[in-house]
Amino acid sequence: MKTHATLLALLLAACETQPVPTDGALHDAALADAGPILPPSCEGVPEAPSPSCEPLASDYAPGADDGWPACVSDDGQYHRVQPAISSIARVAAFEQLQALLFDPTRDPTPDELLQGRLLYQEDEGLDSRVVRRYDPHFSVPDGTDCTVEGVPEQYPDYCVGPAQLGPMILGAFEQGITGRTAQAPRVHAARIEAALHWFFAVSTFKESLTCTSTARDCDSAYAYYTGGEEARGGLGLAEEIAAVDPLAHDRAWDGILAVRCWRDLDSAEVATDLATRDLARIQLDRAVTDGVAAMVRDRLVRLCGSAGPELAYHHVFAQTLGRMLDREARARSAEHADALREELSRARPADVDVARAVAAIDALFVCP
Repeated sequence: MKTHATLLALLLAACETQPVPTDGALHDAALADAGPILPPSCEGVPEAPSPSCEPLASDYAPGADDGWPACVSDDGQYHRVQPAISSIARVAAFEQLQALLFDPTRDPTPDELLQGRLLYQEDEGLDSRVVRRYDPHFSVPDGTDCTVEGVPEQYPDYCVGPAQLGPMILGAFEQGITGRTAQAPRVHAARIEAALHWFFAVSTFKESLTCTSTARDCDSAYAYYTGGEEARGGLGLAEEIAAVDPLAHDRAWDGILAVRCWRDLDSAEVATDLATRDLARIQLDRAVTDGVAAMVRDRLVRLCGSAGPELAYHHVFAQTLGRMLDREARARSAEHADALREELSRARPADVDVARAVAAIDALFVCP
């Protein structure tokens, strides 16, 4: 068995001849910045809003008089379609990566980053799903297959895994391991962490769609959001959302239960009640998207209390995960979407107008 030292040496040699994938202009701008990491102006940053939010009349609420027929979810628990859910192991792998790498206050060592890459690329692990993940939020011609050569480049938003997330994650691992950039290793870890949260959010939505013809994919939607936790708990994405926006997390759980309720009521091998399916999926997606927005908002606010590499960690995290919000933000308000995109595109934390970015998020994402 090769030691970590041997594997690291092999990887260093490989990187001398192979191009490192990038995640576009934001990444390139960050690589070019080798100067001091200075804080932004934080004057006028608004306090976190406390909106009075009520579920939509069409939303499912477990055990309530909500207009939905009685179903398996009414006890407030997620009832698995199948006993074993393989996606839980991928969230567990994220938890291991979190303990190993995702700490804004310290730099992981090259050996820790190598261990993280090996964990990420385990058989049937995270990488195996990232490289084929597509995002059903985007419309493409029928039959589009993101595993076919050339298709991800043609449809980078739809083929988000192979076109964006996979290259971004592997590029960050390689740059952190080899030290080829002026950025602190923790900044590469921040990009990996944010990209994996993006993957979990898209996966939750995608699996709730493919559950139409493969019922066990409802289990995967539940697992990618909660990590297999019960009683409204959560690991991974759910844990992060619960920490910054408990209401969004609670509503996401209702959405997960709504998807399971629909599939219980529509239990044929291939579901046919697509109107109810879409009500459940929209309810779930609205809550998860609102929670992701709260995560980006939290990292922007944390720019105001950080310095040095820790400041850079939060900046890159917000930049990376914030890209996921652009589609929904633009559908709600082009003006606020432009403001958020402009602030997230700043190459240096010192250039970010935190108040403007936070105000845009607060205007765009009001209630889950």
